[in-house]
Amino acid sequence: MNHLARRISIWLCVFLACLGFVLTGSVFIPYLGIEADEALIANPIFGPVLHDFRLRIFHRDIPIMLMDYVGALKAWLYWPMFGTFKTSAESLRLPVLIIGAITIWLFYLLLDRIAGTRAALVGCFLLATDTMFLLTTEFDWGPVAIQHLMLVTACLLLFEFARKDRATYLLGGFFALGLGLWDKALFAWLIIGLCVAALVVFPKDLLRKLTVRNIGVALAGFVLGAGPLLVFNARHDWRTFRNNASFSAENITQKTEILKRAINGSGLFGFMVNDSSSVPPEVPERWLERASTSIADFARDPHQNFLLPALVLALAMAPLWGASRRAILFALVFMAATWIQMALTKNAGGGVHHAVLLWPFPEFVVAAALAEASGRWKRGGAMALGVVIAFLCVTNMLVTNQYLAGLIRYGPTVTWSDAIYPLSNSLAKETREVIVMDWDIYDPLLLLRRSGANIRAGYFEIMNDAPGEAEKTIGSMLASVPAVFITHTPESQFFPVINQKLENTAAALGYRKELLRAVSDGHGRRVFEVYQFVRE
Repeated sequence: MNHLARRISIWLCVFLACLGFVLTGSVFIPYLGIEADEALIANPIFGPVLHDFRLRIFHRDIPIMLMDYVGALKAWLYWPMFGTFKTSAESLRLPVLIIGAITIWLFYLLLDRIAGTRAALVGCFLLATDTMFLLTTEFDWGPVAIQHLMLVTACLLLFEFARKDRATYLLGGFFALGLGLWDKALFAWLIIGLCVAALVVFPKDLLRKLTVRNIGVALAGFVLGAGPLLVFNARHDWRTFRNNASFSAENITQKTEILKRAINGSGLFGFMVNDSSSVPPEVPERWLERASTSIADFARDPHQNFLLPALVLALAMAPLWGASRRAILFALVFMAATWIQMALTKNAGGGVHHAVLLWPFPEFVVAAALAEASGRWKRGGAMALGVVIAFLCVTNMLVTNQYLAGLIRYGPTVTWSDAIYPLSNSLAKETREVIVMDWDIYDPLLLLRRSGANIRAGYFEIMNDAPGEAEKTIGSMLASVPAVFITHTPESQFFPVINQKLENTAAALGYRKELLRAVSDGHGRRVFEVYQFVRE
């Protein structure tokens, strides 16, 4: 009975950690608008499926890719959901929060098998309260949610294969790796990192498993998971790898700083949340908002957690790693090998959503090292570990709260502006063609309006026109049918040159720009302009 009660209490703790993760993320949902990359899955569901990114099966278009390096796996998962529920911030973000919670649960199982229950509970709570893991998973613009899930799933299944030598575990592990690669080709960084870590830390075990049967099973699972990506590349001259496999060491310093900011939790200030010096603060109205801002004031606006010092402490405890030594070394080699690839890949690896792909291995190292060290201090070890982990989790949550308090007071940046919701509502009865002239508008509108019937990404057409062809494209936009144009306000535009070219060409053709309305965010700041062109 004591054993059963202990297991129930442990599973209750894991459940509460996962539930807390989902509930914390739910609080953030209404404060940020929908970003373009987050809404990319809307294209194959509500918009036209580009010829290169689809298969024609039984007279139906089946999307297999969203971009040449991003697969349609997430769109497949959301397809039935958006067929059942209204498209909204909630229906977009709650599923990935649940995926994150499942990842936390699987991470607990992985650590429990490798380093014991104490380390597993520590890692579970560290990951569940990690600010970067929460925000990058919930606002899945990376995308990273499925990447984390596939990484932890593959590690768990392959560890079980190493213990029990069952082909089903090997097949499932490599199927998960294949799915991760299809989801986003940058998952190759993680696969290579796992291979390097296995070769460095477990060379004899790895070579012993390299039988003809095992290689065949692993290859079958991987090809099954990555099949759509492989089919796309076989049809298009391996475009994914030709277009994205280039290397440069020029931005290593910047990428190192991004990695540091991802670890200490400060990496999304200024990207998601407006800088406090740029806008006046709003007065919180609801009790939750007042509580959040009061906690932020009491804690003196913390912008960093203590995960980095905890990692340094874990490394300093190397003599105490004991039975978890090889597992910790595996995690460290994996992180080093994976990050080196990020650092050297040209035009990638320079964002928080890249650095966070190393997760949950930072928590793995801290949890395994501290649990091993505490186990050597028999009387006070558990209590000391509890105090340290409580401190780390509380400081994690304070940083998470700081993001929420910043959103309450200063609102989101233009990229995540909540003005997208009133903009979409204002177009509900629009019968004219809607032409979007700036980035970060088309995909969110496609998602919220559930249709691409009368919406057009004009900025994208002009940007991809051959030299001298842009004027013809603009002329067709102005002359074909009466149209409504949408862009950001001049100070917030991502492509001001394209917007200026539109206005100059329109003026040369005898058209005058006429503002129909401006759309503001929840803090009263003008974000979007809706306008038309009329003949002079």
